Amino acid sequence: MSIAALPRVDGQHRNRALASARRTRAIELRTQGWTYEQIAEELGYANRGTVCRIVGNALATQQAEAIEDLRFVERQRLDALQVALWDTAMTGDVKAAQAILAIIMARVRLLGLDKTSAHDQPRTPRTVVVPPT
Repeated sequence: MSIAALPRVDGQHRNRALASARRTRAIELRTQGWTYEQIAEELGYANRGTVCRIVGNALATQQAEAIEDLRFVERQRLDALQVALWDTAMTGDVKAAQAILAIIMARVRLLGLDKTSAHDQPRTPRTVVVPPT
């Protein structure tokens, strides 16, 4: 059975391989310009909304993977720059030390370490009033 000739399946998909092949085919058809309605009809999906969700999830996953790949490359570049300047900075070269600091800050931003969440915020001490007994 080729992906182009997928059998129509009624009901919930129990076969993960078939479901995966259908998702792949839905994405292929969408990139060829088919409408969501046409894809749903061709592959036996209940409605075009399902196809829209499948394609949207695939694009989001692909984008997330591309972003992670880019982060990896940029981390490698920052690491190489830091290694190249480290010894010079440690001998007291102010410009090299400033460059190292800029590299560290770039890495912090790249990794999102500069973003704080609610649980990272310092807590304000609460004043508890105890009534006299």
